[in-house]
Amino acid sequence: METLIPFKKYNRNGVDLSIECLHYDQFEGDMFESVFSILEHNMKAEYDACYWGWNEKDKRDEMKEKNPWFIIAKNSESQIVAFAHFKFDFDEEMAVLYCYEVQVSEDMRGKGVGKFLMQILELIGSKAEMLKIMITVFKHNPRAIHFFADILKYSDDETSPKSWTYRRERILLRDYEQTSQNKKSFRVLDLSGLRYTPAFLFSAVCLFNFFSNNFLLRF
Repeated sequence: METLIPFKKYNRNGVDLSIECLHYDQFEGDMFESVFSILEHNMKAEYDACYWGWNEKDKRDEMKEKNPWFIIAKNSESQIVAFAHFKFDFDEEMAVLYCYEVQVSEDMRGKGVGKFLMQILELIGSKAEMLKIMITVFKHNPRAIHFFADILKYSDDETSPKSWTYRRERILLRDYEQTSQNKKSFRVLDLSGLRYTPAFLFSAVCLFNFFSNNFLLRF
């Protein structure tokens, strides 16, 4: 776990942030409202540009269900200024870390904070032996596509709905196994019959011990 300790702090580009990883059940006070406020400010217009629009209740429910985890970044005044929301999941019988959100407050953009949060998620997914890390972005959000596809070098997943003309998303991924030419390739692994068992998730969740002094196992 020593290799993960440096990720508890972010001191670059004129910002000084503390980083922690929390299960939703560990949120205290108005933490969830602070997180949701950043999400709504950043994404409401993007959702309203789609035919299904912004639904606050559905989004709140999505962020609370199915064992959600959060990487939280706070400034020196303990204010939440950025976060990543993720879950361990299965995609086409592949074990994946699915990043639902990575959101940075407006005054923290352009300082490398979002990239740093994604590096943490990639390291967690790698150590948890996930096959890939995935995220869905809106096709009409060029800033998000530039961030993931151009800066982080994520590529379209085979499940991305390219031919579904009514869909407005792209599903991007980074595969954890790459060829020597740095091209994406997929490992074949039979995960049939594997489910969310306590033993399976314990190995992944224990990676977060270094973030919290009040770690609780919830599975």
